[in-house]
Amino acid sequence: MVKRNILIVDDEPTMCKVLSKFISNMEHSYIIMNSGMQVVDFFMNKKVIDGISCHDIDVMLLDLSMPDLDGLTVLKEINPIKGDLQVIVLTANKDISRAINAINLGAIDYIVKGEKDIFARVTASINNAIEKKNLKYQVSHLARKGKDQVAFSDIIGQSPEVLNVVKLSKKAINSSIPILIEGPRGSGKELLARAIHGSSLRSGKPFVVVECDLLKSTTAEEDLFGSEKVGLDGLSKNLGKIREANNGTIFFEKIDALKMDLQVKILRFLQEGEFEPVGSNQPVRVNVRVISSTNRDLSKLVEAKKFREDLRYRVASLPVTMPSLKERGEEDIKLLAENFCRNFSINENKKIKGISNDALYLLVNYEWEDNVRQLKNSIFRAVVLCDEDFLKPEHFPQLLNKENNSLTKSKAAIKDNSDINSELIDIFDDEGKCKTLDTIEEEIIKRLVDIYNGNLSEVAKQLDVGRSTIYRKLKIIEQ
Repeated sequence: MVKRNILIVDDEPTMCKVLSKFISNMEHSYIIMNSGMQVVDFFMNKKVIDGISCHDIDVMLLDLSMPDLDGLTVLKEINPIKGDLQVIVLTANKDISRAINAINLGAIDYIVKGEKDIFARVTASINNAIEKKNLKYQVSHLARKGKDQVAFSDIIGQSPEVLNVVKLSKKAINSSIPILIEGPRGSGKELLARAIHGSSLRSGKPFVVVECDLLKSTTAEEDLFGSEKVGLDGLSKNLGKIREANNGTIFFEKIDALKMDLQVKILRFLQEGEFEPVGSNQPVRVNVRVISSTNRDLSKLVEAKKFREDLRYRVASLPVTMPSLKERGEEDIKLLAENFCRNFSINENKKIKGISNDALYLLVNYEWEDNVRQLKNSIFRAVVLCDEDFLKPEHFPQLLNKENNSLTKSKAAIKDNSDINSELIDIFDDEGKCKTLDTIEEEIIKRLVDIYNGNLSEVAKQLDVGRSTIYRKLKIIEQ
């Protein structure tokens, strides 16, 4: 399940304590505020509490009756800046007129304190608020994507590697400096390029993608620079990709695949800001932002005489490197997986609540050769296959099959190991003291995981326990 940040606002300490414990049981995070002034200060001055900023709050439980600043006034103050924050109001008064006023100010639900099954109401209301926020984000994302207005907020991840990429990219959003986005395949290079474009003054203008590896040698120049040809029917014009991108951004995907003759023409265009269409001797000047991407080392291609050094310097005026999933780490993989699960569940009209711990363990420990793209496709397939409340390991058969394929190699390695005694577990530690059963069990599991190349299904089979037991014990070991 995706953890959400809940803000509890109530001047009654007992109510805050009860709500916070209940929200913890729902596996969400929370922060507590005891006054309306504190809430307004938090949002208006964009403060951070316990690592949670005002932009990170998903749902606010807001008491309407507080001595310093009541809930209605709080809503009026923060309404212009609260974004897609979902507000649920709490009232001790059975006269619901003030709750109705709160809803008119943007709250989505109200709960009367003291009513029967209040916690069932809180649960349902929070879940509905989160689902509403998910739908709102999905609609907003699709609308922005259709207008080439993808934002940096669409780049999911909290690892230092990703945050540093975003920080560096933001510095150049309104510059004309050419950017080269490097990184392994499937790591999200085009998404970053779209975020740079969508966050700049060129947002809403054309974002034109040139797939350099798909350009045909016979038509490549015309596809890029356009043409002006005189035929029987008169003059015909083909604008070409670069003119299509005028006032916007052109994205050269896999720029390393450009043929040498095109590299010369692209270089001249970057130097002069103009070009001549095929069949014309009149230069055309355009205003475009140039972003390129590659998953290869351009400096090595320069050494091999397959890429022009002067062009490399031009396109890589500001190099940015997207990290692999492995570099981003466990938390980013979980964030991405849960985000994809939520979005695909909405698109496929599934009522999937999240990803089980066993499935998350599988995803975190899988070797993602195609990085984010492969993870996204795997989640999509799993959502389509799933008819349950949570995605489970069996909904990822392609991952389990690959895991099992490593079994033959691992067994062969064991068979060829002449020093089989090296796999024995010593029951005494270095000081000659007998190890505890927990320590011995931990060493056995770790040794078998290593022997079977991380194939947890086979480890569970060898120990005659369920795979979920292995997942659980490994989680305890890693803590």
